Amino acid sequence: MNVRGLKKCVELSTIKEGLRKDKQYFFTIHETDKTGEVRLKRYSYIYIDERVDIIVGAREDITEFSEKDVLTGGYNRRGFIRITERLLNEVPDRTKYAVLFFNVKNFKAVNELFGVESGDVVLQNIFRTLTYSKLSPVITARVESDHFVCLVENKNLDFEELTSVCDNKFVKDGKCMNLIIRCGIFYVEEKPMKISGMIDRAKLAKRYITDEYVQPYMVYDHSMQVAYIDKAKLAGELQEGIAKEQFRVYYQPVIDTKTGKIASAEALIRWIHPDKGFISPALFIPALEENGHISELDFYVLKKVWQFINDRCENNKFVVPISVNLSWMDFYDEIMMEKILKEIDRFRENGREHMARFEITETSYAAIKENRSGILESLRIKNAKILLDDFGSGFSSFGMLQDYDFDILKIDMSFIRKIGENPKTKSIVHSIIGMAHEIGIKTVAEGVETEEQVSFLRQSGCDYIQGYYYSKPLPEEEFVEFLEKADAE
Repeated sequence: MNVRGLKKCVELSTIKEGLRKDKQYFFTIHETDKTGEVRLKRYSYIYIDERVDIIVGAREDITEFSEKDVLTGGYNRRGFIRITERLLNEVPDRTKYAVLFFNVKNFKAVNELFGVESGDVVLQNIFRTLTYSKLSPVITARVESDHFVCLVENKNLDFEELTSVCDNKFVKDGKCMNLIIRCGIFYVEEKPMKISGMIDRAKLAKRYITDEYVQPYMVYDHSMQVAYIDKAKLAGELQEGIAKEQFRVYYQPVIDTKTGKIASAEALIRWIHPDKGFISPALFIPALEENGHISELDFYVLKKVWQFINDRCENNKFVVPISVNLSWMDFYDEIMMEKILKEIDRFRENGREHMARFEITETSYAAIKENRSGILESLRIKNAKILLDDFGSGFSSFGMLQDYDFDILKIDMSFIRKIGENPKTKSIVHSIIGMAHEIGIKTVAEGVETEEQVSFLRQSGCDYIQGYYYSKPLPEEEFVEFLEKADAE
């Protein structure tokens, strides 16, 4: 354990002297835990039997009982809440203030690239930047990890200044890293509300930032709370939805570019709610990820897909490999991954493991890099195919391609849709296909809708095409018809 503070150790004789004098002895120090978080610990000692020097010691984490943040020297969450509550109760008009919630996007990357000590320096710099900015906060606090809150007078809430504050850089040893800071804003209301509730609402507003490069802040409104509650309700209805077969697996065919025939398919989940009707995956999947239930749904889809494949094979009917999507949270769920490996073993017993395919996106990069890289190799050893989905949609795609082995690369639809619109897009897509082939990876173009796109992709050597040009996602009955028709041709 790395120990920080004035007292890094205490001599036994000092402890004994304190015990003889006061019957007890204690001291506090600052310690850094495994996550790099600085905590305040109290060590206490008492005599059990003074005659034979039997002393018992206890260590207690008292960080939360202090109102100061040991890293920045400012207030922590407890201190912020107490001081803000007292101030708002004393001022004649509390609606002249706003609570701002800040967090650093991908802060873990700072610790990974520069080390924990540099990460501490970044947090201290951010605290000072907020404190001495033209926003002139009345109170600034680090409430946890890379999360900060400020109480600001509305008259000082200049959005140009706020945007400037949110654009930060860290430079060390010639390396420069842009720090994207996002901010949620809650204007204090006249009606009574706990300070923790204000912080939560500002934090909730931050989630609604769509493009932090354009606007790194968002102001809270009541509709956000309603949407948040709706998401929580959806997550709570997951078990019932699975039990009552409200979730339906749809299949979108993937077509061989050269032959024009179906080569595989992707399994997509749809929720047909008895009261709400069709619920978009864009709503319920993030809700389930936030509540930690997405792995249950992913495994449900996997079981349904493999049951479908098994039924087709056992009845000697034509079927193709079908890929299922894995959430980034699945890689943190060891039980989930063990279940998947066991299911593949069952598939292998019937010689069907080549039918197993898994799609992962770059959002899984951090989880895989942290401690789950072995799972990808375990899947490949069992002859399952690994697909890198949405390639090119973010910053980690090339890192994943360099660090891990994939069988198929799926080019993000944002590129495909611009074929014919932006001259640069064709060069980019052509280069991605060529690069993939050079390292032995096949390619799928997603979101293909036009003849022009198909023609270009065919000329560029793209291996497979997926999109509405050939077929929309189909419910199981229609997908069976699609397979039967393809088999008859």
